[in-house]
Amino acid sequence: MVALVFIVYLATLAPDLTFEHFGSDGGDLISAAWTMGVPHPPGYPTYTLLAALFSRLPLGTIAYRVNLSSTVYAALTVYFVYLATWELEPVEDRNIFIPLVTSAILAFSSLLWSQAVIAEVYTLLALFAAILLWLLTRWRNGGSIGYLWGAAFTMGIGLGNQLSLIFFVPAAVVLLWSERHRWFQIKVMLQIIGFALLGLSIYIYLPLAASREPPVNWGNPTTWKQFLWVVTGKQYQPFVFGLPVEEIPGRLFQWVVVFNTQFGWWGLIIAAIGGAVWWMRDRAFFLFSIAWALPLMVYTFFYNTGDAYVILLPVFMLLAIWWGESVRILILYGSRLATQRAKSASSKTSATFWRWWPPLIILFLILVSLTSHWTENDLSHDISAKIYLTEILSSVPEGSLVVTRRDRATFGLWYETYVNEQREDIAVVNGRMLAYTWYREQMRSLYAPLSVPRPEGDITSDELVRDFILQNIDQRPVYATDPAQEWEMWFNFISEEGANVYQVQVKPNVEDSDN
Repeated sequence: MVALVFIVYLATLAPDLTFEHFGSDGGDLISAAWTMGVPHPPGYPTYTLLAALFSRLPLGTIAYRVNLSSTVYAALTVYFVYLATWELEPVEDRNIFIPLVTSAILAFSSLLWSQAVIAEVYTLLALFAAILLWLLTRWRNGGSIGYLWGAAFTMGIGLGNQLSLIFFVPAAVVLLWSERHRWFQIKVMLQIIGFALLGLSIYIYLPLAASREPPVNWGNPTTWKQFLWVVTGKQYQPFVFGLPVEEIPGRLFQWVVVFNTQFGWWGLIIAAIGGAVWWMRDRAFFLFSIAWALPLMVYTFFYNTGDAYVILLPVFMLLAIWWGESVRILILYGSRLATQRAKSASSKTSATFWRWWPPLIILFLILVSLTSHWTENDLSHDISAKIYLTEILSSVPEGSLVVTRRDRATFGLWYETYVNEQREDIAVVNGRMLAYTWYREQMRSLYAPLSVPRPEGDITSDELVRDFILQNIDQRPVYATDPAQEWEMWFNFISEEGANVYQVQVKPNVEDSDN
């Protein structure tokens, strides 16, 4: 099963850097991994170190290798969901068919598949979530205390990939409370905390990497203040519960579409039935699912970015397990009915029907999910990012300063210049990031000939961009990939057809600035 899933993902894997499926951060993550640097907050040390290993594989482009890591994580997620589903089945009714179809419906769901073919942190999030679920269910079924230690360590190192994994903790307490006599002891709790801290020690990577002054070095976390700035994601904190009230209807519509496209509307109905069965059969697991999914959904819903719903992968993992429980009841019912009908010679045909139609219907639904999601997730021929970046690099003369603004241009050009070592003669500077002192210092160090403003008093990021361009435009050609409308107060942006980049010219009424 896992091999089949891996082959499907591999067949649809992006061959190079891609911006599809909300993959704009890929250039940043790949560049940080290749240069052993620090990507955007919270720094993702676990992801970066693993991606660094994949980036050294002798396969395809460097971006392809890191894309491949997502495929591996997603396939392993499917495997651990299989193991967890097996542990969750009643011992007397265990049937290998149920874990297989449960993991399959998750594997071919829209969201997991979309992230399995690009360089992003979310399939690794799904993998840690699946491992935690398996460790917890295995311990609950009589496993040794080592499984709890493993869960604590996995939790710590998993937080080094995606901080939203923290929503697992209160849910785990809910599930394990009925077994509190096995772990609710000072000695055991200290052991659990110790293993969690051991996993969290992965964050030591950030100051160690920053001390090397790599070209990708967000926040330069070599001091305690800057370390906290990166790890706490202070840059993005305004997005937390930052969704404007007027955008709530649009977000609701988006979520309806997202939930509907995972397993199909019929899959959601099957999952809802499975949830009701869990409530009756294993209320602790039902409450665990709700305690994990509901806070994560609230957090994600009000997180003010367009791609926030990608964080919902653990929720869809739990829904897949609910779906599998509904299938288990259906198969069990069909089997028992078939057994009853088989006792009567006149009902043998009916018995065969009831024994085989439920699993065949389920396999058909999985096949529908596979075929319907293939086209939308197939990036095996996507070279649009490569074309976009090549057009920029081929359009600017030697020694140019290229001022960027959006993630696509910024991270994409980082990938081309820092990883592929293309056009190392140019300087790529993100105008909006000039607002950060650490970034201005980094630009002075990375591009020594550049003149970088040293602002005094209050100044907006747009004014910093103005001063930065004015201080350098007499020394080198200046280009912009995606200029802000505010910049047009001071500059003209001359475009060449199809170039995706604009030559910057100072307007006659703009005086030079010494700032």
